[in-house]
Amino acid sequence: MKYDSQYYILRENHESGAYMLDMAENSDEGLDHLMSLWFLKNHVFGPGVVEITEGNRAKFQPCDYHETAEQLVSEKFRQVLAPFNLPGVDFYQTNIVNGDKIWSEHYYMHIWNHHQAIHKKRSEISGTYVGGRFTLLKLSLDEKVLDQVPLEKRLVFTLEEKPVFLFHESVVAALRAADLSGLDFRRVDSWS
Repeated sequence: MKYDSQYYILRENHESGAYMLDMAENSDEGLDHLMSLWFLKNHVFGPGVVEITEGNRAKFQPCDYHETAEQLVSEKFRQVLAPFNLPGVDFYQTNIVNGDKIWSEHYYMHIWNHHQAIHKKRSEISGTYVGGRFTLLKLSLDEKVLDQVPLEKRLVFTLEEKPVFLFHESVVAALRAADLSGLDFRRVDSWS
C-alpha cells in the first residue's frame, strides 16, 4: 500500500473534456499501435493528425493535455518531462486540425515502460485476471514488484495488465508547477 499514495493517474479535466479528439485517417499508420507495450519508433514515419469529433469547433483552443485513445500533450508538457529522462516514454509530433487551423506543437505520448504491478488481493475488479478480461474498479499497487524497480525506471509507467498510466508524485509536482491546461491527477488510493 505504500505506493498507492505516491502514484497518480493522469486524467483530463473540464477544459479538455469538453472536446473529443480522434486520430484522423491521414495520420501516420504506425501510430495505430500507441497502446502497445513495445517500442514504436521504427514504425512511425510521419506526423500524427488529430481532428475534433465532438465539441464546439468555433471555440476550440488546444489544451496542454487531451485524452484521446492515446495521450496527446503539448510541447510545454513534453518539456516538463524532458529533465526526468524517462525510459520507455516517446513523443510523436502530432497536428491538431480544426478546419483551416493547424496546431503543430503537440505530441502523442507513447508510454511503453510497463510493470505488472496490480496487487491482486487489494485491487477490485469486475471480471477475471485470467486473459486480462477485467475492468479495474479499485487499484492498489504491488510493493513487492515496485520495490524491485529503481525509482528512475518507474517515474512514469503503464500497468502491464491494463492500460493505466501512472505518474510518480515527483513528476506530478513538476507538471502541476508548470500550470498546464486540460489535465488533472487522481492519486491511486483515491481512484475508482
